[in-house]
Amino acid sequence: MERIKDNIRTMRTHFTKAALSAAVISCLSTPAFAQTSDQDIETLTVTGTRLPISLTKLPGSVSVLTESDIKASGALQLTDLIRGLPGVSLSQSGSPGGLTELRVRGGETNHLLVLIDGVVANDVGQGSLVDLAHLTSANVVRIELLRGPQSARWGSGAIGGVLSITTKSGQFADNASHVDFSAGVGTQGTLQGSMNARSQSDNVGISAYASYIRTDGDNVSRVGNEDDGYDNLTAGININYAATSEHTLIANLRTVQYENDYDGTDFVTTGLPADSDNVTDGSQISAKLRWEFAPENTGYRSALSAHYRKDDNDNTESGADTGGTTGERIELNWTGFYTMDNWEFAGGVEYLQRLFTQRGPIAFGDPNQKQHDNTYSVFAETNGQLTESLTATLSARFDNNSEFDNAVSYRGGLTWQLNDYYAVFTSYGRAVKTPTFTERFGYFPASFIGNPNLEPETSEEWEVGVKASWTSLSAQISAYTTDLEDEINGFVFVSDLGAFSADNIDGDSSREGIDVELNWGSGYGDLTAAYSYLDAEQTDGGISSTELRRARHQGSLTYTTNFGTEKFSFYTKLAYTGSRYDTFFPPFPEPSQTLALSAYTLATVNLSYQIDKQWQVSLKVDNAFDTDYEDIVGYAGQERRALFSVNYAM
Repeated sequence: MERIKDNIRTMRTHFTKAALSAAVISCLSTPAFAQTSDQDIETLTVTGTRLPISLTKLPGSVSVLTESDIKASGALQLTDLIRGLPGVSLSQSGSPGGLTELRVRGGETNHLLVLIDGVVANDVGQGSLVDLAHLTSANVVRIELLRGPQSARWGSGAIGGVLSITTKSGQFADNASHVDFSAGVGTQGTLQGSMNARSQSDNVGISAYASYIRTDGDNVSRVGNEDDGYDNLTAGININYAATSEHTLIANLRTVQYENDYDGTDFVTTGLPADSDNVTDGSQISAKLRWEFAPENTGYRSALSAHYRKDDNDNTESGADTGGTTGERIELNWTGFYTMDNWEFAGGVEYLQRLFTQRGPIAFGDPNQKQHDNTYSVFAETNGQLTESLTATLSARFDNNSEFDNAVSYRGGLTWQLNDYYAVFTSYGRAVKTPTFTERFGYFPASFIGNPNLEPETSEEWEVGVKASWTSLSAQISAYTTDLEDEINGFVFVSDLGAFSADNIDGDSSREGIDVELNWGSGYGDLTAAYSYLDAEQTDGGISSTELRRARHQGSLTYTTNFGTEKFSFYTKLAYTGSRYDTFFPPFPEPSQTLALSAYTLATVNLSYQIDKQWQVSLKVDNAFDTDYEDIVGYAGQERRALFSVNYAM
C-alpha cells in the first residue's frame, strides 16, 4: 500500500512539472511584440526582500493590486479584493464581521504573515492568525501578495507567504495637499463613510484617514431569522519628517474598533449554528517608529525601527461575559544596507517579545493565564547581477527563541532574463512556525488542554516559473512543491484526559500546485485572469487525508473599462471556488464527519460615474446572482448586497 501511495505521489509530481513545462513552451511560442515605454517602468517590491528589487527580477510569484484597481472595484473589505487571487483559499463564516481566514498554497491560516504599513498584524491572542473580516479597503492604496516561504525575511509564521497592505497614511507623496470624502448607503442597513487628508511640504508630510462601516448583516444560521450585525471604525495617521538630507523620522499609528454579532452552535440537536445573542468587542492598535540614516556620497544607509501591535477581543453571550484574549507584539529592529557595484547587501539584528493574556469566568477550570516568549534574531541578505541577464537573491536568518531550539530559515533564488519579453525563475526556501500560546497552554480547561511539548513546524518549498511581458499582455505561471514537517493538529482527542489537545502529527504534509495570472490591457478595457491548482494532503500515522477548506481548483476573471469615456467606469469580477472538504461535528456521541462543500461562483459589479472633477457616484453589487454557498459547514455565505456611494475629492 505504501508503495502505491509513493507511486501516486510521484505521478502527481511529474504531472505538475509536465504542466509547467507545457505552459512555458506555450508562452515561449507566442509571437512577441514591441514593448511600450510604460512597461519599462519597474514596480519595486520590499515584501520579499529588504533590498528593493523589481518584480520582474524577483525569483518568486507575486500578485499586486494598485490604488486604481482598488478604487475601480468599489470594495468595502479586503476580502472582496483578495478572493480569486492565485494560490488563495478563503473561508468566511457568513455575514460581514464573521471570522474570515486566508490560506495560501494549502498552508494553515496562521501560516500567512500579514503586514499593514510594514507592521505585522497577526493576532498573538487568536492563534497568530489574522481575521480579515476587520480589514477595510477604504484607505488602502496597494496590496501585495507574495507566495511561498518567507521566514528568512520576516521570521516565524511566514510559511505560506506574506500579504502586505499599504494605506494612504503609509504612502509618501510629492509636495501636495489632498482631501477626499466618501459616503454610502446600501441594503442590509449598510452605512459607509470615509475621509482621507494629506499635506506635505519640503521636509514634513502628514497624512490621516478614517473609515466607518455599519451593517445589519445576514443570518448565517440555516434556521431562524436573526441577522448578525457589524460595526467597524478604522483610523490612522502618519508623520514623515526629513530632519536633514541624511536623517528621516517616520511615525505611524493605526487603530481599529469593531463589534460583531455571531451565532453559537447547537451542540444538543443539530451540531449547526443557531441564532444566539453573542457579541465580540474588539480593538487593534498598530504603531511604528523608524529612523533612517543615509550618509551622502556613500553606499551605506541604515534603519532603526520599533513596532508595536496589540489585539483585544472580549466576548459576551446574552450579556454575560464569556472571556477574551489580548495579544501583543513588541519588535525592535536595526538593519544596515550597503550597495557596491551591481550588488546590494543587508544585515542586522532583531528582538521580538510576544505577550499573551487570556481571561474568562471560572467554571469547569480556570482559563485565566498570562504567557510570553522572546526571540533574538540575526539576519543577512544580498541580491545582484551574476551576469547581465542573471539575477540572484539569497537571505538567511537565525532565531534564538526562549522556549524552543534555535531555528534557521533561508531562501535563495535565480531569475534569468531570456530576452526583452521572457524571464524564468527558480527558488528554494525553508520557513518555520512556532506553536501558538493556545496550542501550548490550552483555552477552555474542560474541553481543550494545551501541550507544552510541541515542536515548531518547518516547511521547505521548491518553485519554478516563468514571467512574460508583451505590448499589452503580461503573464506569470509557477509550479511549486512543499513539504511541511511536524504540522500541528489542534483537534487531537486525549482519552485519558477526556478533552482535546494539540500535537505534532506523525508524518509529513505535502502541497503541490500551479499558480497562473494573466493581465491584458487594450482600448476595450483591462482583463485579469487567475487560476490555481492545489493538491494538499497530510499523512498522520501512515494514514493520508486531504487538507480541509482548500479547493483543488479555483480562479477569477476581472474586467475593467471606461467605455472609451472619461465619465464612466465599469468593473466586474467572477470568482470561482471549487469543491473542498470540511469537518462537521454532530452532537455527542456521534463521531465527526468529513463533508464535501459544493463549488460556487460569486459575481461582483461596480459602476461609477464622474460628475465633474470633484464629484463621483457609484453603485456596487456583491454576489450579484445571489448565489447560495458555504465556506464552512452550516454557515450561510453572504447574500446579495448593493451599495450606492458618493465621493468628493479636492
